[in-house]
Amino acid sequence: MKTFLKYIFLLLLVNTYSQQNSNHIPWKLEGANERIEKYRKGKVKIEFKTDKELKDRQATVNIQLTDHDFKFGVSFTQLRRFWGDDYGKTYLNRVKEVFNYATIGMYWQLTDERIKNNKMVKYYEEIIEWADKNNFRLKGHPLMWHEAMPDWVRNFKNLDKLDGLIKNHMKRLIETYPEINDWDVYNEPIGPFKPHIPPSAITEWIKMKGGIYPAMVEIYEFVDNVDPTKNYSNNHYHAKDPEFLKINNFFVEKNLNFSSIGMQAHMQTNDNVMSESQLWNQIKNYEGLWKKIQFTEITVTSSERFNNWKEHQAFLKKRDEVMSNGGVMNLPSLPEYENFQADYLKDFYTLVFSHPSVSSITFWNLTDKNAWRGHAGGLLFDDLKPKKAFNELKRLIKTTWTTKIFESNLDLKKGMDFNGFYGKYEGEIIIENIKYPFEFHHSPEQKDKVIVVNINKND
Repeated sequence: MKTFLKYIFLLLLVNTYSQQNSNHIPWKLEGANERIEKYRKGKVKIEFKTDKELKDRQATVNIQLTDHDFKFGVSFTQLRRFWGDDYGKTYLNRVKEVFNYATIGMYWQLTDERIKNNKMVKYYEEIIEWADKNNFRLKGHPLMWHEAMPDWVRNFKNLDKLDGLIKNHMKRLIETYPEINDWDVYNEPIGPFKPHIPPSAITEWIKMKGGIYPAMVEIYEFVDNVDPTKNYSNNHYHAKDPEFLKINNFFVEKNLNFSSIGMQAHMQTNDNVMSESQLWNQIKNYEGLWKKIQFTEITVTSSERFNNWKEHQAFLKKRDEVMSNGGVMNLPSLPEYENFQADYLKDFYTLVFSHPSVSSITFWNLTDKNAWRGHAGGLLFDDLKPKKAFNELKRLIKTTWTTKIFESNLDLKKGMDFNGFYGKYEGEIIIENIKYPFEFHHSPEQKDKVIVVNINKND
């Protein structure tokens, strides 16, 4: 009864702050749009090579960006619960409306090689097949972690033998799923000995290696030996922690093969909601390492936030009790926080997209159904209808940050110039009502900023 009353008190306390904390004051975003124009777009010339018969004809051209180089992502960690049913199909259709990138949860607990006929194998194979058909890029998360492991790993006693098992596990994931080019290597590398992490065979293995730093060097050197062509990321839940900046500096000094620094931002309490200056300064702190920056796990809820982690923990403890008895305990989505979520994400994405070091943003939960920690942390309601935030991101990515060109009476001999977002394009030339489709990739590395398109009458 005392625990229940304490929970009610916490909800009332959160409600006291509701009015002020559901109001997002628009960010200044000084220079953001100019940076987007400078770093996310570029000028290019298209030259049309045609049959002699078509060279002097007037033409109409339509060109449209179909896929950003920038990775606008969502996590598929929810998806395994819906895979194959109607809900899952609608979920995937919603994903395609906005995103071009997804993180797949491949925790050792799920990919456990000792489970006979592990159903997750088929699930991963089918996701990869879906991604290939839908021109979707994927990230595996993670190759190694001190959490979400099978009990037999957690309690393993022979650390010398465990050393081989850890490496075989990482090698197996990389080689079994060659279609995945991006991997979080060791998730949350400075976290194994934090007070909230229980000891395990993995933490004992790290001690045996001499501590976090030498253990991480060995892991990164090993995966580099398995496949040096992958994009390896160093991901952590608090990029503001000085120790995370320190370990990234160490990785650079050791010349380890990693392409990206991953930053999480789960904003489920008021003290974790990042201000404009905090977000910008965090990016600036890491830009000098000359690595890509990935925002790997973003949560902005449309339910009331707790004031701090202590209050949040009390809720999570009560929720665990309810769930252990077969109950459900989730925070509801509220209109005022739905407005906050949409307004905040508009500014967050605009600022992050404007910095040239950032290569991806991944929102963690697409739907409120089974959302992490019981918050209304999705961009969609339980029934997969869009929240304002979903529509806002769709507008930004698919309308504001896109390139569409229509030009009539085009002189094919002269070609055409345009300034557009980097990515994949599809187009068509129309000559005397005959359509000639073409496609190309526009990137900062485009040689001489010229794209040659072949248009042949007999093709």
